[in-house]
Amino acid sequence: MFARKPYLDGFDWTALFLNSECARTPGKGNHFTLMLQAEGQFQEKELRKFLAPLRSGEEIFNGTIRRHPLHLAPWWKKGKRGEVPLTSEDMPYRNDFPEILNRFCNQPLPANRSLAVHWIRNGNGDFLLFKFSHLLFDGRGAELLLEHLRSGVLFKNDDPPPGLDSPNLNQWKKQFSCGRQIQNLLLAIHRAGKIIAHPAPPHSEAFFRIISLTEQETDNILARSDREAGPFMMTPFLLALTASEYRNILAENESGNILVPMSVNMRGQEEIPAGTMLFNQWSMLPLLIREESFENGKKLIAELRKNIFVSTGERIAAAYRTASRLSRIVPPWILHRIVAKIGSVCSGTFMFSFLPETSLEQNTAAGAKIENLVHLPSMPPMTGLGVFFTLFNNRLNAVISGRKEVFDEDKLERFCSALERNLRGIK
Repeated sequence: MFARKPYLDGFDWTALFLNSECARTPGKGNHFTLMLQAEGQFQEKELRKFLAPLRSGEEIFNGTIRRHPLHLAPWWKKGKRGEVPLTSEDMPYRNDFPEILNRFCNQPLPANRSLAVHWIRNGNGDFLLFKFSHLLFDGRGAELLLEHLRSGVLFKNDDPPPGLDSPNLNQWKKQFSCGRQIQNLLLAIHRAGKIIAHPAPPHSEAFFRIISLTEQETDNILARSDREAGPFMMTPFLLALTASEYRNILAENESGNILVPMSVNMRGQEEIPAGTMLFNQWSMLPLLIREESFENGKKLIAELRKNIFVSTGERIAAAYRTASRLSRIVPPWILHRIVAKIGSVCSGTFMFSFLPETSLEQNTAAGAKIENLVHLPSMPPMTGLGVFFTLFNNRLNAVISGRKEVFDEDKLERFCSALERNLRGIK
């Protein structure tokens, strides 16, 4: 593998920028965690067999970003062989899990590593935590890695080559055209009025709240979405619900629009193969929610549904990916200045995503039945808060990911509790 230089795309450079933005946090970088929750216990022999294929990727996982000496385009250089770190601990009491999870998620990855694994043993069901660096993986790519581990082969002959096969620096006309499209969009957002934003301090610790619905609760909210938003409109429904609860914790005198950068998986479109595991194959749709839209729930859902349709028709997500390639020759410290100047128009109010399916083809791993798979993205301080929904095993998961100090503890608790009650249908 890596017979050629795998050049990085624009969102890989965005990941490097976010990694540097997180340098002063306890995690010292931008990484995320996938949690496998087992119905029973993993057996050590089966677990090590499950993880054994990682050896074939050690040089890749231990790689680093380099820049070409002439045209400055970034590429991924393989590192030295070295085992993926595997740690473990016993957890006698189930109530200790949130503290253990947050501790692991706030730990830095080992030096020059893009992946680490932690096994939590508990008599009522084990947990397996995979921590990934965004320099090499995004959330869907991490799921694909787990599926490959389950199949016993990490890299298959028909896997698409990682990265770009050339720097793609000669597509100036297309890149500048997409750049103008995104610039016009951001200017329109800026002209629409003040954007509410609450960034966290650069050193702030990450926190996570997991809301896992039962199958019955999931069926209930799917039916509710069909009634209130229309069939297959779960994304605008969940976003409207989340934005409303966010709006409710703001001070009475705090006015303005809400801007939500919604992440979009680009696999299977725009010449990105569906099975691409490595690097960042995503983009985003910035969705503006005007202040007056919160006066009526149906109006809010309708506005979001319309905005998503319009942005999809205008191929905004594809334009963002293409335009972002222009940033790859810009050093991260200059990007920091640009983002700081643009402020909330660039970072938004809170992030959002909804993955309605999983890449895991079977609900088993390492000899155990997997009860749940949860994505735990670690938010950068600039945005400070994100809400991420996934469906797994006919159950809806919601993860509230944030940085402490983005709001005081009372407001964060109010937001998390209100969102959970709304999702569960509790009056």
